[in-house]
Amino acid sequence: MIRIENLQKSFGSAQILKGIDLDIEEGEFVTLLGASGCGKSTLLRIIAGLERAGGGTLTYNGTVLDAANDRIFVPTQARQFGFVFQDHALWPHLSIDDNIGFPLRSYGWAKPDIARRVAEVLSKVQMSDHAGKYPRQLSGGQRQRVGIARALALSPKVILLDEPLASLDSNLRDELGHEIRKLAKELGLTCINVTHDRREAQILSDRIAVMSSGQIQKVGAPLEVFTNPQSVDIAKFLNAGNILPRNVLSPAEAASDWILLPRNAVRIVHDAPGDLSARVHDMVFIDGRFEVTVDLDGHSLTFYSETRPEHAGHVALSVAREQIVRLDA
Repeated sequence: MIRIENLQKSFGSAQILKGIDLDIEEGEFVTLLGASGCGKSTLLRIIAGLERAGGGTLTYNGTVLDAANDRIFVPTQARQFGFVFQDHALWPHLSIDDNIGFPLRSYGWAKPDIARRVAEVLSKVQMSDHAGKYPRQLSGGQRQRVGIARALALSPKVILLDEPLASLDSNLRDELGHEIRKLAKELGLTCINVTHDRREAQILSDRIAVMSSGQIQKVGAPLEVFTNPQSVDIAKFLNAGNILPRNVLSPAEAASDWILLPRNAVRIVHDAPGDLSARVHDMVFIDGRFEVTVDLDGHSLTFYSETRPEHAGHVALSVAREQIVRLDA
């Protein structure tokens, strides 16, 4: 549905995007995940038509939207993509129904049609009882629901989301994240989301594109991205598990080789010697289990345990070696 080929963008001498290639299928929910400054927001703005690409092409359903070399640029309003902003971007002096109806009025819709469509999208985001209120009367989560309703008003096939959950507390982020994903699937929407939050990316996405330094480093389903991040840098950013020199577990291996040992690949052994012996350094109870950090020959190793180990004592550990992933330096 959306094809991005060799897309480039510079601001002055700073190259922000360095040849982005990405295909997004109809009905997919794709997240651009990366740290601040990696280029993800710039890429989203180019897709929206809020920025022009400096090179490469952007195509939607076979129609070229942006091709700098051919001097082709379709303006934002002609693309008719929905956009959900991080800060909600609601007019404070307009009621909720007027905020949602604003883009419809700009396209010349008749008042009865606007009223009917506003009621429809408010119902979809469970905000029908708040139509006559003003943004200041709503919570952050409610304001973001209104932002989503406004993005849906023109029945777009593509919704672009710029860190839509960043301003919400953690419980509300999860709740609204699941609702956004469910709504996208029910309506058959194609969604492109931008975030630096790993959990948000996992909740929302069919696929994740990890970005760094203006390039896409890895694309895949959340399971693939987090269990096989390929490089040390990606594994560190994703906080995917324990990153260790390979020779810590296999002394015959080269010290320069790195591995990813998932936190759920290690367990405490009570009735056998185990594969490793380590000293407990720290322990916290989170989400019904213990998160244990041990010292292993000078390396920190964190894993999950259903049982409470002896604090500051030594533990025997077994390792599910089939879960170990080799990383590129």
